[in-house]
Amino acid sequence: MAETIPVDGLIGSRAGFLLSYPSHDDAVAVERLGELRDLGVTVIELRGPHVIEGVPVLGKGHVGVVLAARLGGRPVALKVRRVDADRETLEREAGYLRVANGVSVGPQLVGVSRNILLMELIEGEYLADWVRGLVPENADILRRVIGDLLDRAHRLDLAGLDHGELSSAHRHVMVAGGVPRIIDFESASTVRRCSNVTSIAHYMFFNRRMREGVGRVMELPERGALLEALAGYKSGPSGERLGALKVVLGLE
Repeated sequence: MAETIPVDGLIGSRAGFLLSYPSHDDAVAVERLGELRDLGVTVIELRGPHVIEGVPVLGKGHVGVVLAARLGGRPVALKVRRVDADRETLEREAGYLRVANGVSVGPQLVGVSRNILLMELIEGEYLADWVRGLVPENADILRRVIGDLLDRAHRLDLAGLDHGELSSAHRHVMVAGGVPRIIDFESASTVRRCSNVTSIAHYMFFNRRMREGVGRVMELPERGALLEALAGYKSGPSGERLGALKVVLGLE
């Protein structure tokens, strides 16, 4: 059972330092507590696969710390901007998330302030961990998930939003209820050339560990044919070229 802390008791609790991580600044913590209240957050839940100074959290990155929380009775993921982050606000990331949500990708945006981002809480496993738990009898399930993931990446390509981290997607794709979910849009851009499909394909089939994990479960594509299909898609991200890539991968 996760430890819960009412928002009004957060400062002074063992997790209070996360409001101003990593500097432990009381004035900053008080300001951010006000943002949490304004957004309607009622409870913080201490749980997750990562640990900061003995406190379990959902995630930790260069921009923020992600906690489980509740908005009244609704579970949410709560991202708190790090004091040493290379940006002054989380509002731009929220804008990228809105674009992704517009094509049914990413956790749903719930709310945002300068230092707080509220999102749908996705309960699942990181993609690499999920693949490690599969056996050859799960080959059809893996093919379906890869195909779904490529479809989501393709929608981002068409929307003009480059995720930016999918070529090393260890902590950027989760599988929840058999559905792949792309998360963490803090490095996204609408200016860069989009490479979401090609990045995911490179991660799944050229990253050594992922390739070995996938290869334990399903037949791997021939390298030359895959590179040719990826080059074709890169020349123009059409549905037809995505289909050709899926054929090479044995997904269709």
